Amino acid sequence: TYRLKVRQQPVAARSCGFGERDRRVIDPPPIVQVFIEDPKASQEEIRAQLKFRFSVMHCTIWNETGDQDCSGMPDDYRQQRRLMGTIVSSPFVGFDENNEEGCFFCFPDLSCRTPGSFRLRFSLVVLDPNSVPGSRTPVCATAMSDVFTVYNAKDFPGMRASTALTKRLKEQGCLISIKK
Repeated sequence: TYRLKVRQQPVAARSCGFGERDRRVIDPPPIVQVFIEDPKASQEEIRAQLKFRFSVMHCTIWNETGDQDCSGMPDDYRQQRRLMGTIVSSPFVGFDENNEEGCFFCFPDLSCRTPGSFRLRFSLVVLDPNSVPGSRTPVCATAMSDVFTVYNAKDFPGMRASTALTKRLKEQGCLISIKK
């Protein structure tokens, strides 16, 4: 079985409205780690499964209680999504800030159009390269982030310095931005 842990929780964002030019990312960038729990498998077998490249993680935005998907917008903006950016991530296998190897999914390019309090829901899907095209693939595991706040421009407290985890993954080639 798969278990997800949000290793880096989103804390704040500046709402970006409906233009593309003024997009600001959620800070810090959410990072989710995947764990495989299989009592019959050896550590080597689990490590090999974590390096399986046919997995993806999808991100959606939910209300602060985590019981309603808020991805859609009110009627006036039906064609728009509330969560912008790259909402699907591929696995990155590397070492964390404690030099422990792991499989991480990073979301460095997420923005939210509207102010409010939200959570992010992460869904892991493991694709079968031998499956019939068009067949459905089940979600293997989900995790919900802590509540984070999306501020209006005038109330936004500013970006934080990058964490040790972000810096460590970046050093190994993960496509994630560093802030001083």
